[in-house]
Amino acid sequence: MIIHPGFIKTGTTSLQEFLFFVHPGIHALGHPHRAGVDMRLSQALRRIEGFDDDPQELRSALAMALQACPGGRVPLLSDETLTADPRLTASVARRLHRHFPEARILFTIRRQEDMIRSFYGRHGRVLVNVPAPYADRHVGFAAWLEHAYRNRPAGVLGVADYQRTIEIYGTLFGAERIAILPLELWAADHQAFADRLSAILGIDAATTRQLLGNRRTHAQETGRFVLYDRLCKRFPAAGRMAARLPGGVRTLGGGLLRRGGAQQVEFPAGWTERLGDLYREGNRKLAETYGLPLRELGYAV
Repeated sequence: MIIHPGFIKTGTTSLQEFLFFVHPGIHALGHPHRAGVDMRLSQALRRIEGFDDDPQELRSALAMALQACPGGRVPLLSDETLTADPRLTASVARRLHRHFPEARILFTIRRQEDMIRSFYGRHGRVLVNVPAPYADRHVGFAAWLEHAYRNRPAGVLGVADYQRTIEIYGTLFGAERIAILPLELWAADHQAFADRLSAILGIDAATTRQLLGNRRTHAQETGRFVLYDRLCKRFPAAGRMAARLPGGVRTLGGGLLRRGGAQQVEFPAGWTERLGDLYREGNRKLAETYGLPLRELGYAV
């Protein structure tokens, strides 16, 4: 059994879409929760210990998920939501170890500044899980950063502390069972990345290179779309009027919104240094423990 528990915004969706769920040597479970059993398994793993956790439900979901695995395929659980809430990381890891003590663990990581910027662009810029008058409103990058910093280690700034999570898994499963792939290696040489990933998973490398290539998903939205989305959420009547336009006009407008440069967000003055102070020690430990070229890849070390 191989477990790929994250991290978010580190190429996980691209790996799942273009490789894990299509490679003939892999039987993939987990995200993007295409089957009911995947959602059931993910929820059972992420329940709060001592509150709504249900060991019997987890055993049942695991049995159902694994019984469909054809012989000769590598069972792979890939689900970045397992590490998306730092408050649940330890309990999720213990549950996984209880059922799969001999599993190998794969982590994908990404330079923290890029991961945080990407998360904001896809998720953080719009308020969620807030009272109705404020839901869906846009929040500026600087204000969002301050809020995230005040609420660490929970949230995405806690997730970006890769060393903390990897140490939890390493203590349970053993450091020798942990493999770490920085996303930057994919951009630098996608064939070498595919070969290294194939060796970790024990699958055919030629097929991996063909399926994966340099394909990516979840690109950042354009600046035009973000501005349009912000206006529609700020002035709901305008959004309703746009929805009533003829189909051809909406199609033309949609094409216009998808063209142009991706939205750009830059860290306010001093923030790169603040983030470096947060993650430098952990990155250095990862580099030393697992022989990762993090300094050469631009990580704070």
